[in-house]
Amino acid sequence: MFFPKANTTQAMTRKRNYPVTVWLDEKELILLKDKVSKTYFSRSDYIRKCSLGKNITVVPGIRDLIIEFKKVGSSLDKITRSVNRGTLTVVGDNLKNIKEDLKIAWGKLAVVMKKL
Repeated sequence: MFFPKANTTQAMTRKRNYPVTVWLDEKELILLKDKVSKTYFSRSDYIRKCSLGKNITVVPGIRDLIIEFKKVGSSLDKITRSVNRGTLTVVGDNLKNIKEDLKIAWGKLAVVMKKL
């Protein structure tokens, strides 16, 4: 079995050191992109999981849900940093916006859970 020699600089920083090239025709590439787009995995993660026999479960709507929770997390992070710097005092409006964002995210979670 042949293993390509890994770049020593990359070998120290990467967990996976051996690239694998796969050739696809246009239909196969479109199908792969479509399948990957329905998950939260990168293309590399998706191919790795498929080739290693891992189960991939696609939950409809999960991508939108992840985006919503990331928005809420980002808002909380910004507010926390501002409060810690002393440039913001937490007031009702800040908390009201967060509560509204969380309400949207929880609503999307309920929709996703109903699809399961």
